[in-house]
Amino acid sequence: MTVPGTGPVSATAIAALAPPVETFAKGRDFAAWLDLTPLQRSRGGKQKLGATSKMGERTLRRLLIIGSSAVVQQASKRGAPKGSWLEQMLACNRACW
Repeated sequence: MTVPGTGPVSATAIAALAPPVETFAKGRDFAAWLDLTPLQRSRGGKQKLGATSKMGERTLRRLLIIGSSAVVQQASKRGAPKGSWLEQMLACNRACW
């Protein structure tokens, strides 16, 4: 519940539906379990990323996306913490558009 955008509902759902933390070596493995990472179709040393398959745990994925969208929306209105990756992303987004 200490992650921004994750409240008691999301935290309880993760605790109930996700396998134990020891199952995953790193955060990317958890994201792959949720199917938040794109499919990789790499050949000959050239990396090609496809779309996400949306075959993972649907409820958890939905809760995490809603929470992260709320964090980005609030940061765009009130400003993101100084030096955070979100501040850099929003600055790039403003400059690019």
